[in-house]
Amino acid sequence: MIIGLTGGIGSGKSTALDALKEHGYKTVSCDEITDNLYRRRKTLKKLREVFPSAIKGRIFLKADKKEIARIVFSDKEKYGFLTEYLTNETFKIALSRAKKAKGTAIVEVPLLFENGFQKYFDKVIVITREKTARVESVKARSALSEEQISDRLKKQIDYDSFDLTPYVVIKNDGSEKDLKAAVVKVVKSF
Repeated sequence: MIIGLTGGIGSGKSTALDALKEHGYKTVSCDEITDNLYRRRKTLKKLREVFPSAIKGRIFLKADKKEIARIVFSDKEKYGFLTEYLTNETFKIALSRAKKAKGTAIVEVPLLFENGFQKYFDKVIVITREKTARVESVKARSALSEEQISDRLKKQIDYDSFDLTPYVVIKNDGSEKDLKAAVVKVVKSF
């Protein structure tokens, strides 16, 4: 079985994925795959074509992810390119890893609904959390401003109005321990 795990920025996806990994499940993180892609020369050369100011170096290339983010959140066309190229490549790798796993595999996918990826999973778990708590969580773990967080929220579905009835929803409104227990209980029930 392949399970998709999603939710908005700051919802608790990584915490939930860590709990499942601790319980012996095969887990795949799209965020980790994307980070690895940003280190590949092939990826960096492709990104340099569209984001020349964000790819530094001539021989040893390095991405300035803050510069890429600044550009894509103000340029719809470049956001589309990044989504089409990097998000799809990330998902292809993640799904391949999950299919190779023995037993149940859980794939954390930040933009699952936005890209129509839900159709690739046997089950989908959605972590929801009150928006203010999500923003505070992101501010605590990153150097993003409220404006930058707001830009990211605008690119995601509105979990308060999106129809989540076909999916398993876990409301993250308690402690970290509560979230971990809830996600493990749900996966065990499948």
